[in-house]
Amino acid sequence: MRIKLLKNYDEQQKGAIVSIKDEDATKLIAFGIAEKAASADPIASLADTIKTAVAEGFAAGAAEVTTKGYNPLKGTGRIDPGESEADRRKCLADQVKWITIAQCQNTYPGRQREAQEHLEKVYGSSFRVFDKKDMAEGSGATGGYTVAPDYGQELLQLAQEESIVRPFSNNKKLPAREAYYPMLNQTFVPSGTQGAPQSAYYGGVKMTWTGEAQPGTPTEPAFKQVHIVTNELQGLTKISRFLLSDSFISLDAELKSLFSGAIAYAEDFAFLQGDGVAKPKGVLQSPATITYPTRATANQFKLADAANVMGAMTPQSRPNSVWVMTNNLFSQLVQLVDASGRVTYIPNVGTGYNEAKLAMGQLLLFGRPVLFTEKLPPLGTTGDVLLADFSKYITADTGSLEIAASDQYAFNTNQITYRIIERVDGQAQIDAPFTQQDGTTKTSPFVILSSATS
Repeated sequence: MRIKLLKNYDEQQKGAIVSIKDEDATKLIAFGIAEKAASADPIASLADTIKTAVAEGFAAGAAEVTTKGYNPLKGTGRIDPGESEADRRKCLADQVKWITIAQCQNTYPGRQREAQEHLEKVYGSSFRVFDKKDMAEGSGATGGYTVAPDYGQELLQLAQEESIVRPFSNNKKLPAREAYYPMLNQTFVPSGTQGAPQSAYYGGVKMTWTGEAQPGTPTEPAFKQVHIVTNELQGLTKISRFLLSDSFISLDAELKSLFSGAIAYAEDFAFLQGDGVAKPKGVLQSPATITYPTRATANQFKLADAANVMGAMTPQSRPNSVWVMTNNLFSQLVQLVDASGRVTYIPNVGTGYNEAKLAMGQLLLFGRPVLFTEKLPPLGTTGDVLLADFSKYITADTGSLEIAASDQYAFNTNQITYRIIERVDGQAQIDAPFTQQDGTTKTSPFVILSSATS
């Protein structure tokens, strides 16, 4: 194909007319570096013009008739008559493509207005200015576009499927950046007697035994407010400009996997270990978490440790609890022995454990699932074993995402950089362990094992 260079490129000066492979020419034209040059042969040029016009006519006519095809939002089936090409191509990758055109002026010169109108009309996407402007060098992107609700929810759903904490947590959707939620005050010392027993778990409601026709003593639960403030979670990823020029649509699954996986990992790490500074306060940092003070043997996890940790959990939380362990403990757990030295998981090996679930890592300990992860502290340190009832942990987000693109941030590597932003928070629903009826024993929905030995 003959092209005319619009910019200096590969030792060729702007305005030069060169002949190169069609594939390379198409990429340079897509990047705004060149345009198709008129053919040296007037007859050939006229033929190209006629061929282009005919192709455009067929494309326009096809958009007005009923056809069979795949619509990412409506599924496979008959496309409505008159449905536009833009509607047929709707998907996350296509939205990212138009965000790229809108924000990468050097790569797609002169198309920003078109892209902005397309994002608003087709995806209902609005532009939001970032407070931080360090992504771009010079005049790069300082704001991002909201992800269409369908795709934002899909990404968060995919992230949840890869998560440890979110699937079991008390999840909230915030109408704004912050919110207050009423919760029972469950962290006081109960004062009930035999005639009027009281449990901190039920917020101070006291039932009274009375004789016939005797008045009861009115009580009411004590409430408090939990203040949720979402924090900004940012992710960056770079993609080759040539890869993007080949096909945005073919990248749809890859983009979803990239973004959702990164969100899930960052969220989980914060929900488990976050210090609460511009991020969620993780379970390991919560004042409600109990640390069982000793383990049987340094750098190991024994059956006695499992029993002690389970014993420190609030009884009402045990049916909802899950074990979370650092990945290195898998080999120790499958070789866990009882007091007589018998390996407790022997009966579960192979077909004895229903489709070899042991090999798939689907283990149970005291009847509760065991999840292995690298998001906990290393083996042998405090917190390498966690027993948690995550229904007592609040995760909150605004239910929306934002994406920005820049062709300047990674200019030297010829890549386009994408930044995705989620607003999310997490914290324990209670601010201290429960005190049992005896006034001294403490239990919690969150128990970790200490690194110290007895």
